[in-house]
Amino acid sequence: MRSNEIILEDHVNVPNTFFLKGGLPNLETLELYNVNVERIWKSQLPAMSCGIQTLTRLIVYGCGELRCLFSSSIVNSFIRLQHLEIDECPILEEIIVIDQQERKNVVFPQLQFLKMVDLEKLTSFCTGDVHIEFPTLETLEVIRCPEFLLTAHDLTKEVFPNLKYLTIEGKKIPMAAEFPEDMFCKLNFLDVIFEESTTISSLDFLRRFHSIRELTIRGGGYVGGVKPSYGVENWTKAIIRNLHNCCDLKHILIQESKMDNLVDLTVEYCDHLINLVPPSTSFQNLTTLKVWRCKGLINVLTSSTAKSLVRLTEMSIVDCSMITEVVADDEGNAAKDEIVFSELMDLELCDLRRLTSFCSGNCAFKFPALTYLSVDKCPNMKIFSGTELSTPSLHEVEKRWLSGEYWTWKGDLNSTIQQIYLETKVRIHYSETQKLLFN
Repeated sequence: MRSNEIILEDHVNVPNTFFLKGGLPNLETLELYNVNVERIWKSQLPAMSCGIQTLTRLIVYGCGELRCLFSSSIVNSFIRLQHLEIDECPILEEIIVIDQQERKNVVFPQLQFLKMVDLEKLTSFCTGDVHIEFPTLETLEVIRCPEFLLTAHDLTKEVFPNLKYLTIEGKKIPMAAEFPEDMFCKLNFLDVIFEESTTISSLDFLRRFHSIRELTIRGGGYVGGVKPSYGVENWTKAIIRNLHNCCDLKHILIQESKMDNLVDLTVEYCDHLINLVPPSTSFQNLTTLKVWRCKGLINVLTSSTAKSLVRLTEMSIVDCSMITEVVADDEGNAAKDEIVFSELMDLELCDLRRLTSFCSGNCAFKFPALTYLSVDKCPNMKIFSGTELSTPSLHEVEKRWLSGEYWTWKGDLNSTIQQIYLETKVRIHYSETQKLLFN
């Protein structure tokens, strides 16, 4: 342990109500784990004597007697604090307690990271007449703080002018949706966690977050923040996963829109999802599309949306038991419609038990760059497409049987899919016969 660092843990009983009184002029890091103390600092103390002005990192975990973190008389002395974590403090009601009743402005001039998790009684940063600003805060995580509320009346864009990474619970979404649109003008990364049974029809609220580059919507227990991808200019990624037990999400978007900044879209374990996006939604810059284990989807895209996928390079559709076709013809034209996946190189169709074809509508498909196609466990897929089909760079299709991988080609893609279908039927019949013989 360095001379400028204090770490206490394992249910230390501090005899005094106020733990730090003085004698620590160079303190930079303070970590308290399961320490039974009501307050950390006495209200009236010389800032330099107790390390307040030099402290850069403060972590408080499992302090069951802690009622507040700072008093209003000393909070403005934390001029170098950059990292603050508060976790599992069950009776903590506010971060700052008012010692005097006058109106006060509080500024954390260098705080960049703030994490608040499992604070059952926390209601706000401060219940008194205090205006708080975080001019340099970039990362904010608020998880399992059921009483914590921030209203649009309390906040202005001056409070979080540089916030880039936000982690919140799904049930707090209505709260965030009430904020002014310029509230999070620099927000690049949004992580939304659903931990309880929640009803949310769509993610249309995301429209107000214009600057987002990465979006994660996930269910299940909180296991720490998702690491964002730094330093990637003009790149947007969306990951929506594990919502089958905690969120009745039926639509990602209800209103048609242009998602032209989205580059990477992954949707996993969303059993209530009916469709990804409305017809005519545009994905001009999407390069990667992965849809895995979404039991309620019947198709992935409409033909009008598929036309916009001019930069798509990878598509993977896995274990979606209700899907009957990947692209649904929503235009209903009598004349043949043409869809060109001009940059698609990798296509995976796996464990799609009801899939009958890539598209059953009157659409001609061109895949000029397709070099890899895997078709596995699609027992009802009789043909790839019933109309004109062009795959000039594809010369084999991967299929799997037992633990092996095999490659086959019968002159063209439709003939190859038909051959795989017939071989699959023979294998299924053989397996069923073997079971009858040995049972």
